[in-house]
Amino acid sequence: MGRSRWRQTFIGFAIGFGVGAALGVLFAPQSGEEMRDYLAEGAKDAVDGAMATGRKFTRRAKRAVDDVAEHVTDAAEVVEQAYTQAKGA
Repeated sequence: MGRSRWRQTFIGFAIGFGVGAALGVLFAPQSGEEMRDYLAEGAKDAVDGAMATGRKFTRRAKRAVDDVAEHVTDAAEVVEQAYTQAKGA
């Protein structure tokens, strides 16, 4: 590529970059600070949602463990009664 071709390419790139940056500033929905606040709020909401989901699953798991423990206790009582009856026979 000749020297003038590089110059034309660079000038075209610079103009395109400038136009793109200007349009981005003009059509940006929020300022940088507002966008950071929006993203921080979104992240906080996501963490809060994850925490709530975690608490819900923890409650479900605790209920399931309590149910299993109750079934095991009931089964142990039945086995103990059967053993006592078999021993006495």
